[in-house]
Amino acid sequence: MLLSKIQNIEISIGIDLLFKLDKLEIFEYDIIGIAGKNGSGKTTLLNILSGSVEPDSGYVKNLCELSYFKQFNQYDDNANLSGGETAKIFLSEALNKTAPLLFLDEPTSNLDISSIKLLEKQILNYNGAVVLISHDRKLLENTCNRIVNIENQKAVVYDCTYGEFLDIKEKEAERAEFLYESYNKERKRLIESILESQSKTKSVRKTPKRMGNSEARLHKRAVGEITEKLEGSTQALKTRLEKLEVHEKPKKQRKIGIEFRDSDQRYKGRYIIECEDLSVGFGDKILFENANFRINTESKTVIIGDNGSGKTTLIKKILDSECENIKLNAKKIAYYSQGLDILENSKTILENVMLENVFTELEVRNILGRLDIRNDNVYKKVGNISGGEKVKVCFAKIFTQGADLIILDEPTNYLDITTTQVLEDIINEYDGTVLIVSHDRSFAENISDSVLDINAKDKKIKYFDVGYSEI
Repeated sequence: MLLSKIQNIEISIGIDLLFKLDKLEIFEYDIIGIAGKNGSGKTTLLNILSGSVEPDSGYVKNLCELSYFKQFNQYDDNANLSGGETAKIFLSEALNKTAPLLFLDEPTSNLDISSIKLLEKQILNYNGAVVLISHDRKLLENTCNRIVNIENQKAVVYDCTYGEFLDIKEKEAERAEFLYESYNKERKRLIESILESQSKTKSVRKTPKRMGNSEARLHKRAVGEITEKLEGSTQALKTRLEKLEVHEKPKKQRKIGIEFRDSDQRYKGRYIIECEDLSVGFGDKILFENANFRINTESKTVIIGDNGSGKTTLIKKILDSECENIKLNAKKIAYYSQGLDILENSKTILENVMLENVFTELEVRNILGRLDIRNDNVYKKVGNISGGEKVKVCFAKIFTQGADLIILDEPTNYLDITTTQVLEDIINEYDGTVLIVSHDRSFAENISDSVLDINAKDKKIKYFDVGYSEI
C-alpha cells in the first residue's frame, strides 16, 4: 500500500541549491535509510517528507498519519535524566504510536549498545513504514531495504540494502577511476598525435632551387596535397579532442601517519594504565567493584557498557591523580569529553590546532583536510563555525599534541559516516595509546584491539585482550 508520494522536490539555501529529488514513493513496511554527509540536507529532507518544511518546488503527498522522532528534542521536563534515558522516553513514545509512517532522526545518539539492538528489533517489527537517518552503520545494515543518498546536491533512491548500496558506491568509485584513467590516456594520445602531425606538416620540404620550373610545379603540387592531408588529419584529431568526454579525477583521501616527534615524550613500558581493586559508587549505588585490568601501551581500547554503568566515571578516575587504585604511566594526555571547551572561539581553526601541537603547519593542514576543512576555511574563527566543524577541529587539535595517551568519550555522536570513517583511519594510524568510549558497533569493530566491558548487572569490569568483533 502506498503511504507517501514525493515528486520533483527542490530546496535551496539562499541562492544555492541544497538538493533535488526526482521521485520517491514510500510503501507499507518500507524501511528507508537517508545517507549523506553532515550539511548535505538529510534532516531537511526528513522535514520535507513529514510536511514540516515546504520545498521550493515539487510536492509531497502523505496518505496516512505519521509520527516523527526529531534529533534535538527538548528535554526540559527531564532535567534529572541522562541523555540516553531521555532519548528512550521520546523513542518509546514515537514507536508506540499507531501511525503507519514513522520518521526517526538519529535515534541511536546517546543510546547504549543493548538499547540500539532493541531499537533494531522494534524498527523491524514496526507495523508500518520507517524512514530514518542514522550514523550507526550496523543499524542501517540490519534494518533498511532502501537507501536515499544525498550527494552533490542530488538525492538518489537505491532499491537495495545498505550493504548493497555500499557495494554499488564502491563500484561507482572504481568506474569513475577507470573512466578518468581512460580519458587521461586518450587525451594524452590525441595531444601527442596532433603535435606529431603538426611537426610533419612543418617538415615537408620546400621546392629545391636546382629544380626546373616544370619539376618545381609538380613538387609544389605534391607538397600541397601532402600538407592538405596532414592539416586535415590534424584538424580531425583536434575535433576528436574537443569532443572527448571529460572525466574529472576522483577525489582520494591522502593518508598521513600521525607519529611522535620526540621519543622522550612517550612512555615505553608495557602497560600505560594499571588498575587494581577499584570500586566506585555514589551513596548506596555501586557502579562497579574490585576492578582489575591493565591497558597495553599503544593499544586501541574501547570501553562499552549500558547507559549509567559508569563509563565516563571510569575515565574520570583514570584521570584523577589522587586515585590510589589506578597507576597512570602516560607522560602526556589529550582528552575529548563530548565538550568543546578546548577551543578558543576568538581564534581561527588553524590557530587553535597549532596551539600546543608538535607538527608543522603543513602537516596540520593535511590533517584538517582529511577532516574536510580545507583551503581558506582554516582561517575561519571557531566562534563562527558549526558544531560539527568544531568537533572536527577538536579531533585535529587532540591528535597533533604528541600525547602518548588519547581519551575519547563518545567521539562519533552526530558525526556523519564519512567523517567517522576518517576518524577511524586517524586512530588506527596514530602510534600512541587511544582509549575510547563508544556505542557505535561498526566504529568499535574497526578501531579496537582490546575491550573494557562494564557490566551493570554484575557490577564488574571485564577486560578482553581482543577487538570488539571477537567478543
